Amino acid sequence: MSNLIYAIPVILVIAISVFIVKIATVALKMTGLDEKRAYFQALSAFTGTGFTTRDSELMLDDDIRRKIIIVLMILGNAGLVTVITTLVISFGRGNLMPVLSNAGIVLVLIFILFKLLNHKGITKYLNDRIESRLEKRAPFQKRPVEEVLRIAKNYGIAEVNITNTCQELNKTLSESTFRENDILILAIERKDEVIPTPKATDRILLDDTLICYGKLPNIEKIFIK
Repeated sequence: MSNLIYAIPVILVIAISVFIVKIATVALKMTGLDEKRAYFQALSAFTGTGFTTRDSELMLDDDIRRKIIIVLMILGNAGLVTVITTLVISFGRGNLMPVLSNAGIVLVLIFILFKLLNHKGITKYLNDRIESRLEKRAPFQKRPVEEVLRIAKNYGIAEVNITNTCQELNKTLSESTFRENDILILAIERKDEVIPTPKATDRILLDDTLICYGKLPNIEKIFIK
């Protein structure tokens, strides 16, 4: 029974490693990777098996992904050292039976852990919990669409009403000067109707409300007289 103490660190390291890879997988997914690729990259970094050239560029070109990969590599090396040290001490005792017994226990627990983490209900619960925690961290916080669209200087969303003085009145979108003025019409509100993603042939009528995205000075120049 005293020999079981040498298996405990190995079991703990493996269990913790599995959860670290799981957390990293969710984190990489939140940067835009699909689930399979995120899992493969997390496991590759943690185990130190490396990437292909294409995948390496995919990871290193993004600041958040690069930080995740670096942390995984450091933690993976620390876990490997712990496991090797424990095994060396265990073998150093000179009795083969306790070593084989401990190895059997570790393998059984790895199998159980693998089964648990492949259970759909448990996987969904873990993914949801991890994602909700990560979303509170600054790098993963989701910004409102309005904030994202204002990243470019002098660009933004504006809601404008079409009056008799508007130079684009009764023109179709293709006939208008919106495109040459870097203005995109996101939607047209007309009485009780909303036209999402209007087409080039849609005509601008009196009392329409246009939802525009583009250079704010240009929007002001065209619509505000």
